[in-house]
Amino acid sequence: MKLSWKQGLSVWAATTSCLLLAVWLRYYLTDNGFIKEPNQTYDYIVVGAGTSGCVLAAKLAASDSKILVIEAGGEPPWYSWIPIVAPILQGSEQYDWRFRTVPQKFAAGALHGNQAFWPQGKMVGGSGQMNFLIHATGSPSDYDSWKVPGWDSHTMKKALDRLTCWTKGIVKPFVARPSFLLDGESEMCSAPVLADIENSTSCSENAQHFQCPSAAVKLQRVNATEKPLLKAFLDAGRACGHSVSEMDRWSDTGSFMASHNTIEGKAGQRWSTYQSHLMPAMKHYSNLHVLTKSSVTKLVWRRNKVIGIQYLDADGRIKHVKAGKEVLLSAGTIKTTQILQQSGIGPPHVLEPLDIPMKAELPVGENLQDHLQIPLFVELNASVSLNIVKMLHPRQFWNYMVHGKGALATSGIEGIATLTKKREDGKPSKPYGMLILFNMGSINADVYTSVANIKKEAFHRWFPKSSSLSQEGFVLISICLHPRSRGHIRITSPDPMQPPEIDPAYLSNDYDVQCSIDTIKEGVELLNTDSFRALGARVHWPTFPECGSKQGIDNQRYLECLVRMAALTMYHPAGTATMGHKDNPDAVVDPELRVRGVNGLRVVDASVLPRLPSGPPNSVLVAMAERAADFIINKH
Repeated sequence: MKLSWKQGLSVWAATTSCLLLAVWLRYYLTDNGFIKEPNQTYDYIVVGAGTSGCVLAAKLAASDSKILVIEAGGEPPWYSWIPIVAPILQGSEQYDWRFRTVPQKFAAGALHGNQAFWPQGKMVGGSGQMNFLIHATGSPSDYDSWKVPGWDSHTMKKALDRLTCWTKGIVKPFVARPSFLLDGESEMCSAPVLADIENSTSCSENAQHFQCPSAAVKLQRVNATEKPLLKAFLDAGRACGHSVSEMDRWSDTGSFMASHNTIEGKAGQRWSTYQSHLMPAMKHYSNLHVLTKSSVTKLVWRRNKVIGIQYLDADGRIKHVKAGKEVLLSAGTIKTTQILQQSGIGPPHVLEPLDIPMKAELPVGENLQDHLQIPLFVELNASVSLNIVKMLHPRQFWNYMVHGKGALATSGIEGIATLTKKREDGKPSKPYGMLILFNMGSINADVYTSVANIKKEAFHRWFPKSSSLSQEGFVLISICLHPRSRGHIRITSPDPMQPPEIDPAYLSNDYDVQCSIDTIKEGVELLNTDSFRALGARVHWPTFPECGSKQGIDNQRYLECLVRMAALTMYHPAGTATMGHKDNPDAVVDPELRVRGVNGLRVVDASVLPRLPSGPPNSVLVAMAERAADFIINKH
C-alpha cells in the first residue's frame, strides 16, 4: 500500500522515536544478577522464570536459602515492556515456544490444518511478558468448586487481596481498599464511579494509607471519563440490565467493568512478576542465581526422591545441578507436563511405549483445558478507537517517553463483562461467559494470521476492512468461562527436545458451543443500545462459505458454524497436573502442591489448576505462587 508524504513522515518520526525509546528503556531496565555457570548444589531449584517462578524465587531468596532459577529463554527484549506490542512477540522464534495443537476435529475450521498455535513465553518473565495484562481474580465459586482443602474461596480471597497495589503516575499513598460508588452497593464515598484512584476521596478520616511495595501486582484502571468507547460499553451494559462494578469485587454475580491492567503507572510499562518480584530480588539477594538459555530435560532421582535436574546449556551440553531440599517446576502447563513425563511421572500408556522407567504412576497430561475466544469486528463511524495511523503519530511516542501515557501505555483492553443467567428460582447463576472490549480498529492481517495460524482468505472474510490503517472500530471478544471439553498433553518421543502432542479437544463437548453462542448473543445485544448506536456501531458477521449465506444472530446453524470456525485460544492452557485431596485419583499434586508419591518435588503453575477460573488466570497464579512459597518456608 502506498503511503502519502504525511504518512511517510509519520513513519519516519515514529521509527526515530522507537530508537530513542529503545535506548531509554534499556537504560531504565538495566539489570544484573544473571550467571553463566551455576554452583553444583542449591537448596531450591526453580524451573522456569515465568509468572509463578519469579514469585517463588523472590520469596524463597528472602529466607536466606540458596536459589537457582533456570530458564530456557533469555532476557526479554526492550520492547516487551511496552504494553501494546504483545502480539509482536507471539510467534517469535527467540521468545515464543511456538507450540501448536494437533488438528482439531470439532474446531479451528478457519485455521491452517485445523491446528491452533499456542504462544507461550520463552524468556525471563514467561508469558507475562507477552500477554494482554488483564488482572482478574475469578469468582468465589471457582475455588469452592475445586473442593481442595486450603484452596476455598475464603482462603483465596485473602491471598488475592494482598497482591495488588493501585498506582497512577508517581506512586502516592493509597487507601487500602479503593472507595467507589458501585452499582448495587451502598454509597461508600463521594468519588464518582470509575474515577481515578488518586482523585477519589476516602470515606473515613481514619482510613489507613500505604505505599506500594515493590513486590506487588501494580494495576491501572482504564478510566471511562477518558475513554468514550469504554463509556459506551458500560452504559450499554446498564441499558441491558447488567450491573456496573469494579473488577476486584468478590462476587459470583455478573457485572460490566472497566478493565484493570497490570501496568506500572509512572512509566506506563508492562508490570510482570519479573519486574515486580524477580528483578528487585536479584539486585538485593546474592543467594539468588538466574541461569538463562538452559533447558531442563529431566529430573534426577535417588530412589523416590528428586535430588536435582538435568539440562542442556546454551551450547547444547548436558549438565546437572543438585537440589538439597526441593525442585519446583514452574515451567508452564506444557513444559512442566513434558518434564514430568520425560522423568517417569505419568500414565503407563504414555511412558511404556517409549521405554521410560516409571517412577510414579499419575495422570500427568490429562484434564487439559483452555479458554476459547470468538472475536467479532465492530465497525464505528465515530473517531473513538485506536488504529495504526493514530498509534504511529510522533506525539504518541513523545507522550509515552515523557509521561508514560498514550496508546503505547495501554494493552488495548478497556472493558470486561462477566455474564450470568437467571435460574428457575430467580437467582443468578455462577458466571458462564465473559465479554472483552479490545479497542483496535486496524487489525493487521500479517500479524494476526501468522500469530493465530489463520487462513488469509478466512481472515479477510472475518475482518474485511483490515487494509485500512485509519479504520475505526473495536473487537468484541466472547469467551465461555468454564469449558467442559478436556484434552491431553503427551510426549511422543524419549527425546526431550521434541515437542509433545497437544490435543485440547476443543469443542468436543457441545456445552462449550452453546455457551459461546449465548455469550456472543449477549455481546451483540449491546450494539442495539443508544450508546453504541450513537457511535454508528455495526457488527461484521464473518462470511465463511462453510457457514452458509445467511449470517446473523437469529440463525442457530450459522452461529454453531461460526464458533467451530472462528474460536481461538485465549492462551490459558491448564489442568494437566491437577491438585486435589489425597483420595482423589485424578490428582497429581496434593493441596501443598507436592507431587504425590514423590519426595522433593512440587509443581507451581497453571498445570495444577483443577478448573479454570472465571477469567485470565495470571493474577491467580501469582497468589498461588505466594502461597506455595509459604508452604515451603514453613516446612523447612
